[in-house]
Amino acid sequence: MLLGPALTAALRATPETTRAADALVIGTGATGGLAARLLAEAGLRVLLLDAGSRALPMRTLPWRVTSRIARELLGSAAPKVLDHLLRSSFSRNLIARRQPIQSRSYAWGLAPWEFVDDIDCPYVTTPGRPFVWLRSRQLGGRMVIPAHGRQYYRLSVNDFSPADGMSPPWPLQLGELDPWYASVERQLGLAGRRDNIPWQPDSELTYILDPTPVEAALQRSIATRWPGARPMLGRFAPPPDNLEAAARTGRLLIRRGAIVRQIEVDKSGRVRGVIWIDQHTRGEERASAPLVFLCASALESTRLLLLSRSLQCPDGIGAASGALGRYLMDHVGVRAQGNGPPLPRGSYEDVRCLYLPRFDARELPAPGPTRGFGVQVYQIPENSKRSQFIAGSFAEMLPRSENHVTLDPTRRDAWGIPVLRINCSQGPAELKRAADQIAALRALAEVAGVTLTQIDKRPLPPGSTNHECGTARMGSDPSSSVLDPHNECWEAQGLYVTDGACLPSQGSQNPTLTLLALTARACHHALRTVRG
Repeated sequence: MLLGPALTAALRATPETTRAADALVIGTGATGGLAARLLAEAGLRVLLLDAGSRALPMRTLPWRVTSRIARELLGSAAPKVLDHLLRSSFSRNLIARRQPIQSRSYAWGLAPWEFVDDIDCPYVTTPGRPFVWLRSRQLGGRMVIPAHGRQYYRLSVNDFSPADGMSPPWPLQLGELDPWYASVERQLGLAGRRDNIPWQPDSELTYILDPTPVEAALQRSIATRWPGARPMLGRFAPPPDNLEAAARTGRLLIRRGAIVRQIEVDKSGRVRGVIWIDQHTRGEERASAPLVFLCASALESTRLLLLSRSLQCPDGIGAASGALGRYLMDHVGVRAQGNGPPLPRGSYEDVRCLYLPRFDARELPAPGPTRGFGVQVYQIPENSKRSQFIAGSFAEMLPRSENHVTLDPTRRDAWGIPVLRINCSQGPAELKRAADQIAALRALAEVAGVTLTQIDKRPLPPGSTNHECGTARMGSDPSSSVLDPHNECWEAQGLYVTDGACLPSQGSQNPTLTLLALTARACHHALRTVRG
């Protein structure tokens, strides 16, 4: 990401300037960036810890130059060309051999250096239960990777309180998150339309869009075939500039290459700081603060909670509930692509799509109380003879106790820290829904006049959609949840977790907007508590 002058200055933190702060934020992605901004703008001195390297490996320099030139010259065709080049034997020996997991991401070919090194950052899975953990350790996190969807959708009333009894209701009052949704939507500068769809709540929009002729034609075709479907324009925004805004306050310092390995809690149960390993010197450092926001990404945050053991928390912070590490979820993903009729040049922007919320209920007047799935559709001009059609479907995964993570007893990462063992699989309900998703994508392609060239025959392995959630869920009862209704850890006052780890259930929408709203709400609660 491009660094402004204030952010560049904030990166000049030294061990001497980072030993004490009013608040520590772990992780610089979507939620960590927002937490840093809100806390700094409220007057707190914030230390932001980023695990990313200060300098990119030289082996990636030629590819970084090639990628930038290709994106400038080839536009929407760049991903396919770059992916082909990158998967050649020469490039694979140079780069991909160290990223066997990360190279499974659809965006890897555009910027492999923005993903972690799998050799340095390993994890373990249960045999026969693959999990694709896609990670990025850099300022901005996965949000700034090229080709990130940047889609933002609210959850509905039914998502917050599922009627099937397969997961607990969220510990929120009806409409309680609405003002926080509105706040972050205005800050994002969200683009889209107000669609008045009961099962997909409207957002506060900065830019009201009209469908292009291509989008309008597909909307009409879908609505004619399925009167119960409600195709809408996707709601999107560029990556927020929260880190630069936080730095402009003059109260932000950032330490890059900070591999956090423990959160410290005192005998009274209050958080007191963190310990990390400097990625380059391998030396151990620590900082103290009465307030810590853990936003390292769902599984990294839970890994840190499991690592943070003490006499008060012998199995990790939050482990006494029995919920820590459990109820791992990721959207059930199915993809299809093919060739459609030619489209006018200039009719495509990479962040624009049609979104079909609860497409599982397309034959009904409205969705029932069941879990469902949505579809994002992209139509991309290719040449004078054809266009490219890409459709991705996300279905909700049930939060099941047997889908869990633990610390592996023998494996360590490059810094000597225990890695995660991930045990996760899709159950019968998810597999049945995936079959419905596949059938829906085939029918959708037929309506769009598309000849499919590829469609998944089974759902993608868990983790593949980049929407992993759960494992440190919020709730109203400390005996069954890790976090209280304000995202504060029951067992550690002053410790807040606001990334995907906190979600009790998932819905079928992209989770980022909900996580941002929860972060804004948690910051408000933390500031009110700190100030009495």
